[in-house]
Amino acid sequence: MTTQQENKGIFYGWWIVVACVVIMTFMYAPIINLVSLYTVPVTEELGIGRSEFMTYYTIMALVGMVFCPIAGKLMRKMDIRLYLTIFTVLGTLSYIGFSFATTALHFYLYAVLMGAALAGAALIPTPVLITNWFNEKRGLCLGIALAGSGLGGVILSPIINWLITDYGWRSAYFITGITMLVLIVPIAIFIIRFQPADIGLVPLGEVKNLKPSAEILEGLSQKEAFRSLSFWALCAAIVVGGIVVNGMIINLAPYLKDIGGTPQHAALLLSLGSAMVIVGKLLIGRLYDKLGTITTLVIICASGLVSFLFLMKGNLLIPGILYTIFTGFGATAVTVTPAYLTSSLYGEKEYSAKFGIVSLFSTLGAALTPIVSGAIYNINHSYGLLLNVLIGLSIVLFVLFIIAIKTKPKSIATSESMEYKLEN
Repeated sequence: MTTQQENKGIFYGWWIVVACVVIMTFMYAPIINLVSLYTVPVTEELGIGRSEFMTYYTIMALVGMVFCPIAGKLMRKMDIRLYLTIFTVLGTLSYIGFSFATTALHFYLYAVLMGAALAGAALIPTPVLITNWFNEKRGLCLGIALAGSGLGGVILSPIINWLITDYGWRSAYFITGITMLVLIVPIAIFIIRFQPADIGLVPLGEVKNLKPSAEILEGLSQKEAFRSLSFWALCAAIVVGGIVVNGMIINLAPYLKDIGGTPQHAALLLSLGSAMVIVGKLLIGRLYDKLGTITTLVIICASGLVSFLFLMKGNLLIPGILYTIFTGFGATAVTVTPAYLTSSLYGEKEYSAKFGIVSLFSTLGAALTPIVSGAIYNINHSYGLLLNVLIGLSIVLFVLFIIAIKTKPKSIATSESMEYKLEN
């Protein structure tokens, strides 16, 4: 027998990681992380309210939620190159459509394409590809790949702000859409392969038999996972995590203004927050590999809780910076964690289909966040109550993760190393 590590040269899976970073940087980040840059110029030119404009975001998230399980199944049935090309084109068309919009309705219509592109080209493919290509260092590679979303915020935020300022928001939308097409489609066609077997390899860390045999993936099928309490506890955790992570991000600027912060201070924290997302994803992925699941989840949930405590004085420089540091780790509850736990708890069998359902609940959490946070704010027109609720939900989040782990179906055959991680 030979192992993948014995082959000379760079393991091809690392090129898959690089490709996923590019996808997250130029597809995920513009759609999710850079929305606020367009709000003021678009609403002022079109004469529509900010909440009216942001309705497109809710529509996009809901469509993404519907498409997640569909995308998970399509990935197994279609050639990955054609699959990614189609969904990338949908993302490009949504941005081009935005650039020609003259009413809020136009944004709502093109948000449907954007939601499909988000699910099909970013949310589902990256974790599935990393899981297919890596047995060893899977947590690290997930962290690196998903850190592309933070990288996109750091790189694209000043560029898009410059485009909007000098050339207008329509040009910014158009150029962003074309950039998606030019950068991602060639990578999809010439670099990405769905699994190592497609080019005669095996995942990193897996033993390769000299005699060819049919690939047998361990774990639960999608139907078997559905029958377990563990799976639905994980899905509930992802919904709660979505509200916890996004609850203050979408309200950060008005909250800081209410407690005496300046717009420049808010911009600084947003920029630092994007940078810390990169650091958080890289380190948390590594911690999953080294410390095990439960210990890492303690770090993640505690970081989210502590970040809210610092945000109570977020108008001051030091507490504000500490908020961005801890929130960078806490945010991995809905990025690295769902992808990692879906594999470690339920195995690799039908992974894309199972993760498609988990991602559905992730986007549901994002879609519910504006509704939940808005309702809490309207109780006393203060974000202080929202902060207290999010602190409480951070504890609920950890409990749900523990339930998912402790009720993991016993029928899954796992390696000794994976069992060790789940017990620690």
